[in-house]
Amino acid sequence: MTTVSTQPSQPTVPPTASQPTLRRCLVTGVDKPKSDLIRFVLDPEKRVVPDLTGRLPGHGLWVSATRDALKQATTKNMFTRAAKTKAVVDADLPAQVERLLVRRVSELLGLARAARAVVTREPVVLEALAGGSLVAVFLASDAGGDIRKKLSRVPMLFTCFSREELGAALGREQLVAVGLKAHPLTSKIVEEMTRWQGVSAPLDDHQEND
Repeated sequence: MTTVSTQPSQPTVPPTASQPTLRRCLVTGVDKPKSDLIRFVLDPEKRVVPDLTGRLPGHGLWVSATRDALKQATTKNMFTRAAKTKAVVDADLPAQVERLLVRRVSELLGLARAARAVVTREPVVLEALAGGSLVAVFLASDAGGDIRKKLSRVPMLFTCFSREELGAALGREQLVAVGLKAHPLTSKIVEEMTRWQGVSAPLDDHQEND
């Protein structure tokens, strides 16, 4: 049964830092902050295109940044229903989003380095961490056991990049550990990594077979 509100409409309040801009997930029907969603648009050929920066022209189609939501949107014709036109959806759209998020984080790490919000080399990272000047740490996925043990208690620890990938993001051959200081770019990197973790999380058996 549909319930119709009889309350008088309230004036629109501009979003603030404590009141983020919300968009509705086309899969769950839940309003969420834009940082918890992935925006998609249709290109001129009606193909569904991820828009991670939210800058592409067109009507935004928003999906929760989880693998389950992306899978449902891709396989259950939800983009077509939301766009009210036949949408062309690549079968590997969730994997595309995952790759694009990794690329975006890599680009943001480069910008953070230019802004002096990054520290590199294991001893420097450990010293900065002990001094409380780091917000987050990237540890290479193929790092050795010693540094992995030393960083195991870091609350905001990301391990999605190899030594070569971390190095490439920061103009080096290889890097094992990268620390991030408090900075707007760091906040954006953490936001994008949170979306990546949701998109890359494995589905359980029930979700896989739906």
